[in-house]
Amino acid sequence: MRNNVKKISITALFTAMILVATAYIKLPIAIGYVHAGDIFIILSCFFLPMYLAVPCVAVSSMLADLLAGYVPYMLITLFAKGGLAFFCRLGLYEKQPKLWKMIVFPTVGSLIMVSAYFVFEGFYYGWAAAIANLPAQFIQPAIALPVAIIGIFAFSKIQYLMNFRTIMAKNPTPKNIDNLVTKGNKDNDREEK
Repeated sequence: MRNNVKKISITALFTAMILVATAYIKLPIAIGYVHAGDIFIILSCFFLPMYLAVPCVAVSSMLADLLAGYVPYMLITLFAKGGLAFFCRLGLYEKQPKLWKMIVFPTVGSLIMVSAYFVFEGFYYGWAAAIANLPAQFIQPAIALPVAIIGIFAFSKIQYLMNFRTIMAKNPTPKNIDNLVTKGNKDNDREEK
């Protein structure tokens, strides 16, 4: 029970962070906008298991389009960001993911996302507008990926967060949860001394 409450709470927290960063921390471009939500998408894929990360990312990004007034994009965003989350999580499933996986898998997910938006904009606005907007679509992943990788390396140094990530990834008994969290706090105390 306690484990489920933690999972729901952290998933809701990431959902809110992605929604706010996508809808409000943005830069308008010719068609649509570039936003900071992808940073939190990649971070959520590091902390959440696949079955929570993909719906969290897809739904929060879709709702951010609704909130920002880009209603026609909602359905394509659901699938494009879901694909991005799927590939990000594939690369970030290990306890200490390798750098090449942290780069390659989110890059593949970003290419799928940009391709999905390109096809949608081609049919919706016309191919000339979609082609003109294509270079601007790569700004978002080019900024989000390095920032998220730095964030993952920083969060990996905090033992409490890594123990919590272990809790999120597995389904330990409540007794094990207390031991993991307590062990993380003792490790932090030793590092400070």
